[in-house]
Amino acid sequence: MLPVLKGRIPIRGSYFYLTNDPIAFMEHASRYSVKGVLKKNQAFMNRKQGTHALFRSPLTIFNEVGKLDSVQVHNRYIRYLDNVIVLNCCDLILARLGLGDVDGDTALCTNNPTILSAVIDAPTIINEDDKKVAAPVSNNMDSIVKMELKSLHNLTGRCTNVNTYFQNLALEEGNLQSRVLENSVLKFLQGQIIDATKNGLEVEIPYVLDRLAIQMPYFFRFVNGGKADDYQHSKKSPFNQFCVVAEKYIDDTFKMKDGKLDQSILGIESTRQLLQDMSKVSQPKFLSYLAQIEPLYTEYNKQIKPINHRQQQFNELKKWERDNDTRKAISAEYARLREEYKTQCEEICPYHSVLASVAVEIAYQTYRTYSFAWLFVDGVLENLKQHENVMKREVRRVNRLTNRNVEGKELIVQTGIATIDNAEFPLHVPDGVYSLLEIMGQFFMGYEAERESVVQTSNMPSMLDEKSTRRTLRNYRFGFSTLKKSEEESQLIADDVLGKKLQIQVVEYRYVHVVDEHGERKCIIPRDQVIHRDEGLSLLDFDGATIEFITIEKVTKSSFRAIVRIE
Repeated sequence: MLPVLKGRIPIRGSYFYLTNDPIAFMEHASRYSVKGVLKKNQAFMNRKQGTHALFRSPLTIFNEVGKLDSVQVHNRYIRYLDNVIVLNCCDLILARLGLGDVDGDTALCTNNPTILSAVIDAPTIINEDDKKVAAPVSNNMDSIVKMELKSLHNLTGRCTNVNTYFQNLALEEGNLQSRVLENSVLKFLQGQIIDATKNGLEVEIPYVLDRLAIQMPYFFRFVNGGKADDYQHSKKSPFNQFCVVAEKYIDDTFKMKDGKLDQSILGIESTRQLLQDMSKVSQPKFLSYLAQIEPLYTEYNKQIKPINHRQQQFNELKKWERDNDTRKAISAEYARLREEYKTQCEEICPYHSVLASVAVEIAYQTYRTYSFAWLFVDGVLENLKQHENVMKREVRRVNRLTNRNVEGKELIVQTGIATIDNAEFPLHVPDGVYSLLEIMGQFFMGYEAERESVVQTSNMPSMLDEKSTRRTLRNYRFGFSTLKKSEEESQLIADDVLGKKLQIQVVEYRYVHVVDEHGERKCIIPRDQVIHRDEGLSLLDFDGATIEFITIEKVTKSSFRAIVRIE
């Protein structure tokens, strides 16, 4: 859902190159009466028929969306054209699509019914100065440098955001035409900004528009973070409405805490659990490594701060002010510091998988700064490998369907034979019914297949021994997760376990469950409660131990706190 909240909405459609009616062009060039092969409101797209919406990106105003009927053309000169949209010469569709000059311009073509129903039949806006260029300048080094520096400054994104601000205002005011002046100006500016490198014009967004639109559209909260009040919270914008409803659903369903997902309610792995492999080392050794490496961790963080500050200052410079020597010097400082502390850690423990587990424990549990853990990136990858899902989503191009009119149809595969639209051909994929995705005349299908990632793993000796942190714990206070969504449900579980003797079950050296005599899980001990460094205690050593709940202290929506006795 997160990509959608960021504005990346998947729809069924394809990008095609734009071109004019070539027959009409040749008729004009030959001084014949210009008729072309297409009529008003028609277009030719090989394999597509029916009404389609066309628009380009960035889209700044509703006047730039076109709706055309895709028709089949049997003219021998153009019927084989593929991956292009042939536009008619009888209306202003090309001007409507941002006055494209068909030099490689593309447009999104879709027959999505929601988009088609939303297309507004509005007049085409034309800027007579759209292709105007700057006055000529002398051909010398100063002019070349000035042009290069200017090309590094791009206002395309900002212009789009300012335009969205005024579009949202129009929706709030209940009349799309109420802000058509601002939107039209920004539409012209958008075209000039995009072409500024070619035409040499100096383009700036008028201060009165730029200053008013200081708040970015609300969906940028999911891109840049921050508080809701920092963004334009329009209640009439359809996309804002979607973001607000989706955000509330996520908060209510997944119990967001300060903008972060409460993963314990889902019973899923945290990032820390995925980056660690606790099965390779005994817990006393692990706790010993934690004590030895933590001072290196804190010293590393102190030394990296001034380098981070230099990097931040460098990143804040304009692109043309950033020199390679400074960039290389900062990178060299990072590399030196990483190598220095990596070497010191290897003197304590030579195995990167274990070092990665130790560094991740320190970073994610105590300090919440993570770069140190990635000194041992090969160890992190080795640990991730232990939790790999070998079933991968494969995408395969179906060459036999290229340029065929099978959009919207399903491909049926049985015993290596694919069938679609009365055609059969061999295709060696798992049996099933597949939807097809078209991209520029090519058709693709997706399916699940077993495939392991190639990751180099170490052949380290076992670091498990007879030593353990296991011992009797009396009147010990722990927090327990119930994996429930309401305080009432959690209270029922707390009441159920109170006074009972249950059993601790360690699963895959990652999870600590509390189960009854039938092996049914009652609750879990969250990962941040598993290791108590100050007491030299790790519940990963307590598999099979008896736990008795003496007192229930506090119950929340998804957890409770209790005093227990562990034998």
